[in-house]
Amino acid sequence: MAKPTETRSVYARAYAALHGGDTTAARELADQILDEAVEARDLFPRFIARARDYLLARGLTPADLHAEERRLAALLDPDGDGVDTAAAWQALQVAANEAVRCCADGGGDEAAARLDAARRAWCTAHDRACDWIYGLLDAAFRRLGEEVIGDMWDALMSDFYATRDVYSPAVRPWTESVPALLEDAVASLRGHLSGQARLGEVEVAEEADRWVVSFRPCGSGGRTHRPDTTSDGIARMEPPYNFAVTTRAYDWAWQREGVCLYCVHCCQLQQRIPIQRFGIPLRVIDPPTWPASRHDGRCTWSIYKRPADVPAIAYTCVGLQKPASPAATTRGPDTSSPTA
Repeated sequence: MAKPTETRSVYARAYAALHGGDTTAARELADQILDEAVEARDLFPRFIARARDYLLARGLTPADLHAEERRLAALLDPDGDGVDTAAAWQALQVAANEAVRCCADGGGDEAAARLDAARRAWCTAHDRACDWIYGLLDAAFRRLGEEVIGDMWDALMSDFYATRDVYSPAVRPWTESVPALLEDAVASLRGHLSGQARLGEVEVAEEADRWVVSFRPCGSGGRTHRPDTTSDGIARMEPPYNFAVTTRAYDWAWQREGVCLYCVHCCQLQQRIPIQRFGIPLRVIDPPTWPASRHDGRCTWSIYKRPADVPAIAYTCVGLQKPASPAATTRGPDTSSPTA
């Protein structure tokens, strides 16, 4: 397959179209920006609600939870703007439409400035919600113990796990899944505004046996490691946040120390659960680990062209074994209940 054509920032392409007065291209790119932002708009509130439910179900009192969220509000939302990605997405939509209209009226430079201001506002809301999830995971770490984090992510995501089955070789050939996995990864991490400039920058390279997608950093968990990609210039592992990272080796965190608790969901969703369900990791993750990640925060996702090419370490690092014939493996045990 050819290298995907849209690895560049959609925002950068939209700014160029607006500056150049190309209203048609600007409209298409604005729609793409909105589509790619939907994932965060929809998933972050769901994760927050389920994280609250998890904490309450496992012994925190409503007063305990309120105290934890008061702390998060003081850290992440001192102005009281709230954590509402739906409202923030609607504001992005309004601003994107206004930018396109401004371009059509001949104001290309002003239109680009309006869209960039909208991106920055959306980025602020996106990051606040993502950090809120991380903060609730940190509360679980401190109050319930580090070992619950894998189970907590199962509670947050278990109803998503069956969506991985569309990539099973029993459903369609792996040769068809590979390009779909690549395109989806690029679009998703553009939507999370990856890259140091937070423009949605993604790198893709082809190797003999795989496609490698890189983020420096990714715009969700990865950016929490780097002071130059957070809203206030402070890594979330540092004071005053002091959000936890793994301190021991767990199958649900690639058996590594220093993994951001938010990043754990990629271990579950991309490797452990697909292996358990049909014997192949969708994407093999090399995550950033704290504190080395403070100065780089690079994360790479490898999508192997053939199941047989996936190295055994991609299985053993998540506590599983590579099957003798991965492509022939059928759906594994039901993971609607916590398994980590």
